[in-house]
Amino acid sequence: MIPTLRKLHHLSGIIIASFLLLHLTNHLFALGGPVLHIAVMKLFRHVYRFLPVEILLLICVIFQVVSGVTLVFKKRFLKQPFYVIIQIVSGLYLSFFIIYHVRAVMLGRYQWNVETDFYFAAGVANNYPSKLFFIPYYTLSLICVFAHIVCVHYIKRMEKVNNMNNTVDAFISIRKYKKETMVICIAGAVITFLIMIAFSGVLFDI
Repeated sequence: MIPTLRKLHHLSGIIIASFLLLHLTNHLFALGGPVLHIAVMKLFRHVYRFLPVEILLLICVIFQVVSGVTLVFKKRFLKQPFYVIIQIVSGLYLSFFIIYHVRAVMLGRYQWNVETDFYFAAGVANNYPSKLFFIPYYTLSLICVFAHIVCVHYIKRMEKVNNMNNTVDAFISIRKYKKETMVICIAGAVITFLIMIAFSGVLFDI
């Protein structure tokens, strides 16, 4: 039961990660200003606002949250390696963020009748006192996305190492995988910084 749930959790995570690739790429275009961000957003929406894709994403999000919380309760938290603990903690925060964020977007689209574009997110990150919550909230969500990706990547790589019979090959592989992990961490930090300065009014008035 648990191995199957873990595989399905990983599969739904890949689908969500594909959407996040578009979503974060879109946010990076905010460095060129709101007009450019909105233009790219309208282009990408042809993909992820296509109804079957949108339904699939919502199903994956719900499953990711439920399966993730279930897997957390099945693990002995304090007896896990530190990178597994980081994976669990980042996953729990992302579960909270996804529920809150999707709810806000759905309310914006169907109840408040507002456009959920650049200004929907940037508005709360530039007004006092809402920015005291939303800047850390958005920043931590990006940090957790990359922390979760890093931990999953490292765990998968360590599984390969554990299956190696040659000690020398295992040692070389570990060094390689640690470098890969560091590259992802640095890339995540840079992307987080760039997105947040674009949305928090550092580069232009919002």
